Amino acid sequence: MIYGSTGFTGRLIAQRAVEVGLAPVLAGRDEDRVRLQAEFLGTSWRTVSLDSIEALMEALSDIEAVVHAAGPFVATAPPMLEACLRAKTHYLDVSGELPVFREAFGRDSEAVRAGVMLMPGAAWSVVATDCLAAHVAARLPGAKYLRLGMTRSRLYSRGTARSAFGLMSSEVVIRRNGRLTRVPIGRMERNFDFGEGERTSMALSWPDALSAYHTTGIPNIEAYMEVGAAARVLAPLTARIGEAFQLPVLRPVLRLGAAVLPEGPAEAARKLAQPVIVAEAEDAWRRVSRARLTTADGYDFTALAAVAIAERVIGGDFEPGYQTPARVYGADFVLRIDGTTRIDLDLRADETAHGTSLTQPIA
Repeated sequence: MIYGSTGFTGRLIAQRAVEVGLAPVLAGRDEDRVRLQAEFLGTSWRTVSLDSIEALMEALSDIEAVVHAAGPFVATAPPMLEACLRAKTHYLDVSGELPVFREAFGRDSEAVRAGVMLMPGAAWSVVATDCLAAHVAARLPGAKYLRLGMTRSRLYSRGTARSAFGLMSSEVVIRRNGRLTRVPIGRMERNFDFGEGERTSMALSWPDALSAYHTTGIPNIEAYMEVGAAARVLAPLTARIGEAFQLPVLRPVLRLGAAVLPEGPAEAARKLAQPVIVAEAEDAWRRVSRARLTTADGYDFTALAAVAIAERVIGGDFEPGYQTPARVYGADFVLRIDGTTRIDLDLRADETAHGTSLTQPIA
C-alpha cells in the first residue's frame, strides 16, 4: 500500500511502482482523488483516515508492506506505525523528520515480536546519507567521528516546506559520545568540498544522528548543509520565527502559507538538480576516510529508493525491528539507484599516500 499516494511524492512513488510491475493499493483520505488516481494507473485503492487505528488496521489486514508518504510525518507516522504493528505489516516511510526516527526506534522490540520491519527514511533524506556513511565507516574501522555535508536544495514541494518549517528549532541535534545532544543553531560550521572547492556548511538536525549511529556505531555524528553568509547570520532569528509558528494559535497561518507554494518542482527543474553529499569518517589517530556521492534530485531518487526497498521487503528480504537502509541492504545499495555516482576522496586507511603510511598515528 502507498498511503498518501495523491501527494506530490506519493504520486511519483505510485507511478514508479506501476512501472516496475507492482500492483500497489493506493490509499488516502480523499476518496475522489484516490479513486481517480487509481483509475488512471489501473490499480486498486482504498479510502481510510489516520484518525482511527481500528480503521487503519482493517485497511492493512491483507497488506504486507506500507510506504507511508503522507506528511507532516511527525503527526502522521505515529498512528500508521501503531496500525502496522498491530496488523503485522512492514512500515516504510519517506520522512526526513528526526522525531519520527526516534518514535520508530522506540518501538523496535514491538516490531521484532511482530516480525515486521520499521524503516523510516526509505527516501533520499536517509538512503543516500546512510549508505555513504556506511561506506566511509567500512573503509576506516574504529572511526570515532562521522560528519556529513550536503549541498543546499533549491527544490521544495509544498509538503516538504510545511514539514521543514514546522520542525524549525533554535537547537540542533547531534550525537556526542554515543548520546544525542543539542547545540545552539549557528554555532557549528564546517567546510566541505562538494566538487567545486570548499563551501561553508552549517550544522542541522538530521536523522543520521540516530540512523547512522544504528548503521555504523560511530559515537560522534554531525550533519551539515551548505548555506550562504546571510543564512548563517539569520539562522537563529529564522529558527525562532519557525518555533513561534509551531504554537497552536499560529499553526493555521503556517498551513495557509504552505498552501500558496507550488505542489512540487517541475520535472525539468528536477532533471537539472544533482544533490551532492560528502561523508567523512575520522578515527582517534586523525586518519580520515572521505567520499562524495552525487544523486538524481531528491524527489525522483525517493520514488526509486522507496519502491526498490518495498520490492525487497515483499520478496522476503527484510530484518524485523527498527532498521536503516545500509544496515539491511549494504552501503552499495545506493549505487543501484539511477543517477547515483560515488567517488572516494582518499586512499584506504591501510594504503600509503605520499610515502606516509596511513596505518600509523598522525602526530
